[in-house]
Amino acid sequence: MPTLSLPRPWREILPQLVSTALIPLTVAGVGWYYTRWQQNLTDLRTMIDMVTDPAAEKRKYGIAMFEYLLKNDKVPVEFITAQLDYANSSSDKDLLPLLETAIQKASLVNTSVKSAYDEATSRLPSRIFVHTLSDSQRPCMNILLDKMKDGDKAGLTIPATLSVSWSGAEHELRMFKASDKPRADAMMGLFGSIGLQLKLVDLSMSYSGARDFRPNTFEIWFGTAPMPAACALPKERVG
Repeated sequence: MPTLSLPRPWREILPQLVSTALIPLTVAGVGWYYTRWQQNLTDLRTMIDMVTDPAAEKRKYGIAMFEYLLKNDKVPVEFITAQLDYANSSSDKDLLPLLETAIQKASLVNTSVKSAYDEATSRLPSRIFVHTLSDSQRPCMNILLDKMKDGDKAGLTIPATLSVSWSGAEHELRMFKASDKPRADAMMGLFGSIGLQLKLVDLSMSYSGARDFRPNTFEIWFGTAPMPAACALPKERVG
């Protein structure tokens, strides 16, 4: 079967024509990419300025912008760690939970955000919400933290101490994510070394509300068992 063959002059000029056509397309593509990159960078700078603004109202708008950019895959995942780290040390106690809520909402749309969020929270200090039966138990956690080495203490943060009524005897450490088991085991050993024996309670599968807890979040519930000797609490009837 005969094949078509271009005349020699056309064979020589065709590559030049193709090259001539590709040059403006390449320039246009590079220009579009640079413009988009520059716009993304501007958006990130605006978002950071708003999240770190002294005015609470601007911070809320910044968090909304952060959520929007995450959903549309316009934020490098490393920014999640940086933003959470900043919020964790911020004097604004509402900033961290608001950022976490924004990230969790964005992760429902952009799956890459969830894995980055899990990794970021694992790098933050473990959050422990303390639950006590009486006012005399409340100072105990601070006393125990003072007995820890600085490096161990830096890995823990106590957002709140709450008064509760419950019938438990043993002091409990409650975890809400299966992935937090190694951290929980280490924490039990750490507290055990300074006199607080804890029973680990894994609620990751049995408690429906566990899904709402961010990773690396725990609760300590003081029961009716004797308190650590270091706390030097007077004997009293609790419950």
